[in-house]
Amino acid sequence: MRQVIRKWGLICVLALSSLAQLKAQAPVQQQFDAANVLFREQKYAEAANAYQHLIDSGYQADNLYYNAGNAYLKLNKTGPAVYSFEKALKLNPNNQAAANNLQIASLRIKDNVDPLPLLFFQEWFITLEKIHSPNGWAIGCIVVFWILAIAFMLYRFVPRFHHKFIRWGMYGITVFFLGYLTMSIYVYSVATDDSTAIVMQTSSKVKEAPDAKSRDMFEAREGMKVEILDTAAGFSKIQLADGKTGWIPVQSIKVL
Repeated sequence: MRQVIRKWGLICVLALSSLAQLKAQAPVQQQFDAANVLFREQKYAEAANAYQHLIDSGYQADNLYYNAGNAYLKLNKTGPAVYSFEKALKLNPNNQAAANNLQIASLRIKDNVDPLPLLFFQEWFITLEKIHSPNGWAIGCIVVFWILAIAFMLYRFVPRFHHKFIRWGMYGITVFFLGYLTMSIYVYSVATDDSTAIVMQTSSKVKEAPDAKSRDMFEAREGMKVEILDTAAGFSKIQLADGKTGWIPVQSIKVL
């Protein structure tokens, strides 16, 4: 009797927990829908503020960043627009709409620099990465692992499955598992990487050293994507897509 009560108690706790999560998600969806209405009504500043409020509250979704980017694009805020589209693609590399609008936003960057050309295997790897979303690679890794585990158990303990074709099939599944595992680790490292940033100020002087009095090297324009190499004394050492390096105030950039 006590076990039955405990089981039903556990079920009730889980049900209440799920209900609480659904209730917590409902206001978020309502706020997102309200922001979308503001955008359709061409109230772009209010829509951008509404999207940004959700982002600042800790909600992460590629569609949220995509819509925020569209609002910023309408307001001619190149830096926030590029940042939002980049974040959308970081969360979901297959968001083609975000990729298209990122290209549009990039055209507004003054004196933008072209990235160094990729080698053929780098292009191939990027194409491979986009086959699945980050979650897709992780789920695929788990699924292939269980297929491999089941195949091994059948081969090991069921006599009629003790065949060389099953063994060779296991070798093939192992290769798939290692491939999915490698890609899962890679896309996770990309998703959690904080070494890239977007220039958020209209124009920022890039210095020779982490010192406001040091010589100006060049200007970084709003919307430029940079790689962060180092940080010191309130400055970040950045590298542009064409290989130029220098120091910029940390408040001039926003880490992706």
